[in-house]
Amino acid sequence: MALQPIDIANGVFSLIFVSISILIGLTIISKYFEYKRRTYLLIGLTWIGMSTPWTPSSISLLTYSLFGVVLSIEILLFIAIFFLPIVQILWIMVVCVFKEIKKRKLIVGVFIIEGILFEIYFLLNLLTNPSAIGEFSGTFDMNYKLWVNLFLFSLLIIFLITGTMLAWESFKSDDPEVKIRGKLLFLAFYSFIIGSILDIFSANSILLLTIARLILISSAFEFYGGFILPSWMKKRFVP
Repeated sequence: MALQPIDIANGVFSLIFVSISILIGLTIISKYFEYKRRTYLLIGLTWIGMSTPWTPSSISLLTYSLFGVVLSIEILLFIAIFFLPIVQILWIMVVCVFKEIKKRKLIVGVFIIEGILFEIYFLLNLLTNPSAIGEFSGTFDMNYKLWVNLFLFSLLIIFLITGTMLAWESFKSDDPEVKIRGKLLFLAFYSFIIGSILDIFSANSILLLTIARLILISSAFEFYGGFILPSWMKKRFVP
């Protein structure tokens, strides 16, 4: 079966975005070993986890190009969805630390319960009726069922609202460096949301797919700058 241009574009851009996200996530995680601050570990894992919905098309491009096969939908659905409730919990833990929320155990506990219930329902369907979770759309892409899309949408909303809260705290600072971090975080969260939404409607448009993935790639660098602000960004953006 010959690949269509949209399949190739989807796989290539997914591979680029996921690779950059993993690299950036690992770079942030490395700061944990340097500063012994658990938030770096949580933030790095969160960003890697947020890229998992694009991992199946990345893997599919590689397996198809090298071996002429696409992995089973059960494996790809597991990779795409299973880790997201865990990512949500990790991110909520980050927010609770930065916002110094007193009832963090209660809040995190609620999300843990929600995550467990979601995972049980997800795994039951994965093992018995994968089509109740999603189906292939094209060679590499997948269409998810309503309940999965509702979870993904709620995750994006939580990510956007809490991310905006964190960015606003930095943006209000009188310290130019902290203010730049806030601006980059604003860009990161809104770029990720906009890119994700555009990606949903890009199934039949290479142009829209390209725009969506470029925005997503930019969000990865903005996220990195917002939490780490490497020296090359500091020289460029800090007055």
